[in-house]
Amino acid sequence: MSNNLGGYVTKFTARLDKILAQETKTSFLNINDAFLGEFSGVGEVKLPTIAVQGLGDYDRANGFVPGDASLTWQSYKLRYDRGREFSIDDMDDEEHMRIISANVMAEFARTKVVPEVDALRFALLAAGAGQSTSEGITTPEGALEAVLAAEEHFEGLGYDPSGLTLNLTATMKTLLRKAEPWRIGQGEAPNTRFETFDDMRLNVIPNDRFYTAIDLLDGTGGEAAGGYAKASGGKSLNFMIAAPEAAAAITKHETLRYFAPSVNQSKDAHKWQYRLFHDLLVYHEKADLIYASVATA
Repeated sequence: MSNNLGGYVTKFTARLDKILAQETKTSFLNINDAFLGEFSGVGEVKLPTIAVQGLGDYDRANGFVPGDASLTWQSYKLRYDRGREFSIDDMDDEEHMRIISANVMAEFARTKVVPEVDALRFALLAAGAGQSTSEGITTPEGALEAVLAAEEHFEGLGYDPSGLTLNLTATMKTLLRKAEPWRIGQGEAPNTRFETFDDMRLNVIPNDRFYTAIDLLDGTGGEAAGGYAKASGGKSLNFMIAAPEAAAAITKHETLRYFAPSVNQSKDAHKWQYRLFHDLLVYHEKADLIYASVATA
């Protein structure tokens, strides 16, 4: 009798959720789940809107002026509904089948799902950026000047750089390393690597996830490979600074669907179906908290 791995569905789903939450380069934008309402089966989520009134005069005789605080919920349909089906040939050894299935799904999440989610989020951030510059950065001095200009923008808004994430290419980080003088203290080994710049956390982004626009491939016909590609009008990014409250990254895994070989009508194989609802909501009123430096080449 064919093995049935149905008992592992919940464990595999939790593992995929963890990979997506921890390994995306845009995890600093993930919304606090405590502020989300329930998800529906069609990819809708309820988002809260909190409204409070401002200060009034305190009266020594009558005390405080009454005020209102209201919480309303609005349904929002996540725009990106993506999925893929895998068939893994059956084998007699259930332990090996479990390990193979787990590794296939984990590899899929790390090499396909995470890069696509990141690429889409950065493209949406770039499209909604309140400040965007187009600049060819090729020298250490140019890199330093560009980042300092972005930092000045945020400080002019009264924003503390320590709360910001500086997302940049590996090339940009190298140029910044060359631009910043460094010294070796007594007894210290040479090390020019740094994790922050003026208190901003550095987040090095792979080049193939860092575009102003991408196309999502539908997984059929000429787009059978699925995934995403740089859009024809898309450009590469040098760096991007985004405050975490400027946008909300929302993901919702549907529990993996599993069909044992005894149920699978098409072939003698274990069938896994993966589905992901997700979106990035850029708050228009906070667009100035997103600064994009777009490459000219």
